[in-house]
Amino acid sequence: MKKNSSSEMKNVVLYGIGGIGEDIAYNLFYMFFIFFLTSVAGINPAAAGTISLIAVMWDAVSDPIIGYLSDRCKGWKDFGKRGTFILFGAIPLGLSVFLLYNDVPLSGTGKVAFFILVNIAFWMFFTMVDIPYVAMATEITENYDVKTKMRTSVLLFSNLGQMVLSFGLLQFVDYMAGSGYADAFIWRIVGAAMGLISTVTFMCVAVAMRGKELKQPETAESGEKLPDSHNKGELMQALKGLLKMHDYRILIIIGLVYNLYLGIANSSLLYYSLYSCGLTMAQSSVAQSVSLLISLFLITPVGELIVKFGKREVMMWSFVLMVISSLVCWLTAPSLVVFAVVNVILNVTSSVFWIDIYAMNFDVSALYEFKTGKNCEGFMVSICAFMTKVGVAVGMWLNGILMTLFNVDPTSEVITEDMVGGMQKIFGLIPAVISGVLVVACLLYRVKKEHILALTEASELKKAGKPYSTEGFEKLL
Repeated sequence: MKKNSSSEMKNVVLYGIGGIGEDIAYNLFYMFFIFFLTSVAGINPAAAGTISLIAVMWDAVSDPIIGYLSDRCKGWKDFGKRGTFILFGAIPLGLSVFLLYNDVPLSGTGKVAFFILVNIAFWMFFTMVDIPYVAMATEITENYDVKTKMRTSVLLFSNLGQMVLSFGLLQFVDYMAGSGYADAFIWRIVGAAMGLISTVTFMCVAVAMRGKELKQPETAESGEKLPDSHNKGELMQALKGLLKMHDYRILIIIGLVYNLYLGIANSSLLYYSLYSCGLTMAQSSVAQSVSLLISLFLITPVGELIVKFGKREVMMWSFVLMVISSLVCWLTAPSLVVFAVVNVILNVTSSVFWIDIYAMNFDVSALYEFKTGKNCEGFMVSICAFMTKVGVAVGMWLNGILMTLFNVDPTSEVITEDMVGGMQKIFGLIPAVISGVLVVACLLYRVKKEHILALTEASELKKAGKPYSTEGFEKLL
């Protein structure tokens, strides 16, 4: 038992390393891409938001297909079906991150077209790596609590990546700008460095998890031969079957709406600190870093709360906290203290969401597999991930539209009262309304820990060909 426990903990830690690359690639985009487009590349806010929105249309095709293919991939050598995708997608992902932050010498239309194409490439390769990475947790272990610990490990390492972005990157940009270097050159270095980190950490996971995936791709648990991965009819049939499940629909809605909130909050965070709170770039960097350090110490206790009280309960109360913090931003005078406190809440609630959302997908996936005999974790995660990207892209697009509507001009040398008040509405009022919707959605989600424990016991009996009962989770079926 001690050996097994030690092996599980090793897997938890090694798997979590990928959180660094995941966070840097993902949040570099959501925190700084619109800022880069508007302040460095000279693209207006509305067009910058539209660039992200157009790229998500491609994800409507690529996300489900990659998830579906990773479910049925035979794997290369002994890297497993998930590890193979991570291994071959890591380098193209890093290159696309680099290209995202290159201000090319093109005309207005040509520049917009360039960033649309690079954005599409970035999301395609991020999906190729991240969907299998998330789904890999359920291939490494079938233990309910260990899966939650693996997601907690990801968040711990993600916060290290976030430290790089919130402190290291902003301090680097401020230092280089103060030394007289051109903004375009500075951001080109940022893209190259962040792309390299993303590539290296994901490849480390692929190598570390080599040979550790438990399930075989050739057959489903029921013994049926898995369908051809290129069978479009089978793909649509699986999608229809999943969407018939009440709790999976709720998860998709939660993923979409939360990331709508996140898209607005993350892309307006820097503007709120500079315009409404009157901070310098360096002060904003320090405030975000201190908030992140506090959040980092809270992640493990948060993970323990989730294991103890359940995913839905902790997630719901985190959404309530989001409502309160957003209202504080809207109704109180902007200041360094308000900005720092709200940052802590934003980071902690984000940790709760990212620990929970995919672990909740695993729970619903187990229900689907029990009911149909088919393993669709990757496909289910890809649909949910696609909805999170739609939410963030729409949020970023809305942020650009709202900035234009409220006369927030990033190129202006003078900060007007309209800009201060406008950013308070964008960063406070609108996120408060969205957070309220999330609280309601969370109440409609029915799956609890006791349901999954009963399901796990019944599944083991079913696989062993012994009599089993659905008592305790029959309503979920």
